[in-house]
Amino acid sequence: AILSTLKLIAKATFKVKINIRVKIFIVLIDVFFMFYFKINGLILNKKNIKENSALVYILTKELGKIKSVIEGVNKPESKLISIIQPGTFGRFFIVKENDNHKILSCLPLKIPIKVFLVAPYQYLWSLRLLNNFNFFEISENFWKLIYKLDYFLIKNKISFPLWFLLKIFDELGIQINWLTCSNCFKNLYNLNRDVFYKKSSFYCFKCRKIAYEKIDFKYYSKIIDIIKKDYFLNLKDKKILNIVNKIIKNHLREIRL
Repeated sequence: AILSTLKLIAKATFKVKINIRVKIFIVLIDVFFMFYFKINGLILNKKNIKENSALVYILTKELGKIKSVIEGVNKPESKLISIIQPGTFGRFFIVKENDNHKILSCLPLKIPIKVFLVAPYQYLWSLRLLNNFNFFEISENFWKLIYKLDYFLIKNKISFPLWFLLKIFDELGIQINWLTCSNCFKNLYNLNRDVFYKKSSFYCFKCRKIAYEKIDFKYYSKIIDIIKKDYFLNLKDKKILNIVNKIIKNHLREIRL
């Protein structure tokens, strides 16, 4: 049907002037290379461009992070002005032309109003953090976590940032190696002795050096148990939080973030 339609249009173009034929041919090429699709996603960031348009960064399960333009969203009469905001989960109707995306419309699926009342700055921080990484595809478990991000934040605002960073490390495959000595590769948990670390690398008692910092085994074993059982959101021990915070900061420096 498409080929027959193109043939009819091509025959019709021979009856008009050459310059008009060229214009029609260019329009046909543009239409042929446009791709329309629907996808669910979370708005990570929005940047206003021109007067009424905006550049929107959306995190999706199938395509990872995509960048899309939406026109006329900042007009006072626009129905999407309150929907196209960071934190909105929605179903987006998008046209793709070459490598450019354009949002035609959006159906809101979830607007986390409660988290903006309880912890707005932490929630916006988590969205900005996600926007700093290039996700190409999202796993099922991580996508479920993203969908309930507001719930996890409200559950424990104190330990949430560290817990969320550890989850992102796991998703991207850049997680911290908590269990193995970086020099002799022995299992540190089974040695039942104090552990030493430099930056975000861990060492056993024999491989340690003078400048390395020490973690008492009772704290180290608690950290490992918490990470294994995924109880980090329930953690309120300031000593353990400070140790993990320091190690994660060093890890971020090592991966240059």
